[in-house]
Amino acid sequence: MVSLVVVLVSFLPAPLISNRFDVDAAVIYAGQSTQTPQFIHFQIFYPRWIRLDESGSFLLKINLDSAEMGDLRAWQARLEMNGVVISPHGESRQRAVAGRETIFRWNIKPYKRNAGRGTIWVYQVRDNGSNEGEARLILAHPFEVSTLNSPGDLGWMLLRVVGSGGLAASLLWFWIARNQNAVLEENSGGVANN
Repeated sequence: MVSLVVVLVSFLPAPLISNRFDVDAAVIYAGQSTQTPQFIHFQIFYPRWIRLDESGSFLLKINLDSAEMGDLRAWQARLEMNGVVISPHGESRQRAVAGRETIFRWNIKPYKRNAGRGTIWVYQVRDNGSNEGEARLILAHPFEVSTLNSPGDLGWMLLRVVGSGGLAASLLWFWIARNQNAVLEENSGGVANN
């Protein structure tokens, strides 16, 4: 049983944390009043924990209730974390399309102990007559991904080998014990008949 737990902890990825929250879409419609309340829906997914020097994913999904977007041209997002290599690094921008979900994805890889605190920054990019547009911050959400510091790169591999070996030995022992019981039952049945 212990071997199975060791194998699962050392091989399987961590469960994902999912946070969903809504922001009043009035931040997009500056100066315009809408009759019905509309919202921007944000959903973020990230691993509960990640092993040191192994990769994980961070995902941001943005949905807008309405097909009416005003002068919204794009979404811009930036992921910041201490002690973590983030790819792609810096700000990412994607065109906002009415009625379509916008997805940002980053790969994260912690490289030092106690890493994992971060913030996701989301901006709306509005048309202001220039090619770049005007970016305005609408969300800054802090989060934390726990980092499993030990036993290190070699240690995780050793745990995987020992756990797999223990699991294989347990299965072999179970199979041998089962076959031995079948042979003993067969022999005791044969002695009673003689």
